[in-house]
Amino acid sequence: MGIYSDRAQLMDDDCSLLLMYKARVQSNQYDEKQNPDGICNLGVAENHLCEEELIEKMKSVSTWSSQFNYYPDSSGELSFRERLCTFFNEVFGSMQATLDPHRMLISSGVSGAIALLSVLIADAGDVFLIASPYYTAFDFDVAAMARNSLIKCPLANQDTGEFSFSVEIFKQGYDNAIAKNLRPRGIILVNPHNPLGDIYDEATTRSVLEFAAEKELHVIADEIYGLSVFQDQKPFKSILSYTSLPDPSRTHFLWSFSKDFALSGTRVGVIYAGTTDICRVGSKLNFLLVPSIAIQITLKSILDDREWTNAYLKLNQVRLTEQYQKAKKKIEQIDTRIHVRDSQAGLFLWIDFRLMLTQITFDEEHKLFDEFFHHGVYITNGLVIGCSEPGWFRMIFTVKDAWIDEGIERMKQALRTYKSGSL
Repeated sequence: MGIYSDRAQLMDDDCSLLLMYKARVQSNQYDEKQNPDGICNLGVAENHLCEEELIEKMKSVSTWSSQFNYYPDSSGELSFRERLCTFFNEVFGSMQATLDPHRMLISSGVSGAIALLSVLIADAGDVFLIASPYYTAFDFDVAAMARNSLIKCPLANQDTGEFSFSVEIFKQGYDNAIAKNLRPRGIILVNPHNPLGDIYDEATTRSVLEFAAEKELHVIADEIYGLSVFQDQKPFKSILSYTSLPDPSRTHFLWSFSKDFALSGTRVGVIYAGTTDICRVGSKLNFLLVPSIAIQITLKSILDDREWTNAYLKLNQVRLTEQYQKAKKKIEQIDTRIHVRDSQAGLFLWIDFRLMLTQITFDEEHKLFDEFFHHGVYITNGLVIGCSEPGWFRMIFTVKDAWIDEGIERMKQALRTYKSGSL
């Protein structure tokens, strides 16, 4: 008999390459002073652009009281949920006059939220549809506790660089699942999109919501980048602001402090579920996932300071835009054959290296990825995140300037080595 269970073996097998590389990079991460020979991490989606301001604010509101010594409410602290309802009304312009804190759960990041929702709305063996490319840690999220899996619905026209989003890709994905005798239970809708940085308007997403309602599918609307929109872009419209939903009881909103507030270390995610009953049942399992009272009250204190919060969100938007433009320019200056697809939001560049490959195949893409990693820079290759067209890579730009500059120098060296090895 083995040391651990068959279930543990399945979980180990399901672990995304994204998570495995994240662990490798974090154990030897580049820092210009502390670890100059480490791996330059341009692959993990974290935002360092307002680090000093965040540290100062977190220190100013950090405190301790007797309630922090004890177990939290398994739904999340009511005062925190009430404040989040108000905050979402303020920043997303919710048309649901008053969001209901009893339809909200506070969980361990969006990953924990998706794992929890998978258990609540799907049975083992069921599948969720997702547009690809996508953040493939979702594969692990839906499998870890619920034993679900994802059906990739490739965005159209990937060979031209368009990556077109429409309801048709989900219809095709649904038919593919049925043909394989799988039961679709929902659609994961990531908006703004990771890794593309595209924003999908209401007319586009509504057609997906209507298709889901027709098939009685749940929709998980992951809006984790909803406040990380660049300046002078079309505004992002949250699903919370839609005047009506085709199937409100099966429509669930997710958000986290990890991206828009650059606080991934707090591990605080939010579910605004379609019904209070989902939250009532979910709170039982969420006892394993709910963050501490201390961190919830600390984050509530930040949101209570509306003046600081509004100023921070504006500052973050300015710095995101400036850093995106600088990083995009630097990457395209490496070689005229390298193209960065235009983005509207998020923390990443979606880079087309196809013309740098000796052949446009996934084998050559992986060789280039290996060359980058061997030279000490980590960016994510497209195959790992479900891209159908070889040669695309995702690079995080929301890091310190020194890290980007060092990473680009290492990428230049890697490209030279790759080219010489292909002659």
